[in-house]
Amino acid sequence: MRKSPGLTGRTLLLTLLTTAVSLAAILLALFSFSQYRNTITHLSQQQINTLLTATRLVQQTEGLMGSSALLLQAENHFNRRRAMFEIADRKEWIGRMVAELESNLDGGEAFARIYQVRDQLIDNLTKVDQLVAQRINLRADVFHGESSDPDRLQSLQLIEAEIGELLRENRRLATELSVAVGFHVSAIRSEIQDSVQQVNSAIATREGLLLVAAVIALLLMLTTVFYINRSVVRRVVALQKALSQDRLLPADIPVGGRDEITWMAQSIQRYVDKINLHEARILSMNRELEFMATHDALTRLSNRHQFERDLERLERDVGKHQVCAVMVDIDHFKQVNDRFGHDAGDQVIIGFASRLQEALPDQVLLARYGGEEFAMLFPDTPLDGVVRHLEQVRQQIERLPFELGGQLLTITASFGVAACGVGDLSGCMKRADQALYQAKASGRNRVVAAMAECQEGQA
Repeated sequence: MRKSPGLTGRTLLLTLLTTAVSLAAILLALFSFSQYRNTITHLSQQQINTLLTATRLVQQTEGLMGSSALLLQAENHFNRRRAMFEIADRKEWIGRMVAELESNLDGGEAFARIYQVRDQLIDNLTKVDQLVAQRINLRADVFHGESSDPDRLQSLQLIEAEIGELLRENRRLATELSVAVGFHVSAIRSEIQDSVQQVNSAIATREGLLLVAAVIALLLMLTTVFYINRSVVRRVVALQKALSQDRLLPADIPVGGRDEITWMAQSIQRYVDKINLHEARILSMNRELEFMATHDALTRLSNRHQFERDLERLERDVGKHQVCAVMVDIDHFKQVNDRFGHDAGDQVIIGFASRLQEALPDQVLLARYGGEEFAMLFPDTPLDGVVRHLEQVRQQIERLPFELGGQLLTITASFGVAACGVGDLSGCMKRADQALYQAKASGRNRVVAAMAECQEGQA
């Protein structure tokens, strides 16, 4: 039976349809933005620039009137020439702006009148310049003369009157120029508004088309989502729930349909079967490795590493318990190895550990510390009680000999005990070790308690 990629084909078809509608909407949006950009460019490059030029023309005209005020206030020929230089500069700018307006707009009588008003303003300012020059000269003559000349004073009055008349005429002309420019500004604004309305109308049409495309794309997306949820997500979720079980069996994996997910589920079934077989072997090996990592292989007691971990755990509660640490060493164990061999020595260690386990309460921590050394921890037990109990254990070990190679061998042991109520347990173990060495130095086969350290710890 030929496998048909139905899931892939149907998903691809829905994806292509959604992509096509989305691309159409994007192209329509790009076309709308292009048209909008062209309109904005036209407005900014022509109408807006023309509007700004007209505004600057009005500002330059007002500045021309300000420059005429500077000319009127000139007290000497230097200030007069400086004011005329500024007037000439503004005249040039006004000429450029009028020419630019005329090139952007249709000319006519309005522009002829603007040129006429501009020329008349400049002529009046030239006359004002001449009158101001005469006024400066007359004032200089009056100032340096020995006496006032009535004719000169009368001439000054006439000049002032004529200057005032010219300035009033210039203000009227400036107002007329502003009105003429304002007419063109109003026309520019109307044209801008018409362009904006056209753009808004075109955008509204495009918005309708984009809305239709968006609705179609949304329906296709919802169809795709529904199909993926029904054909993919639900089946994958069911598969995930099955795979999340603690003990998964191949029969727990749902298989249905004839598509890629079905093939994947069948492959998972085969892998689960293999994994279960390997997992059983690994769990067995892990349990064995974990036991070997924390226990002594010979005596099956906790090893030194596990004992130190238990020591760290009790370290947090050392202030709540009276703890006694014990170090034990088999006396003359090297002689046993030398005389009977290492196998016999191992038998002695195994039997010794077994007797310790049988003789100690369940709450006592017992571990093989290394070689023929053993370590114990007695929680919540006073020192004198521990010493009495260890003495009984020592006597019991001494009374029961070991059988090695058909011979009975008496084994003895030395015990070092230390107690602590507060402080660190590692220090307590060190004191117990010192007590053990003291027991061995005193002849072995005895229990020695670190009395001084115990009293110090209890203090």
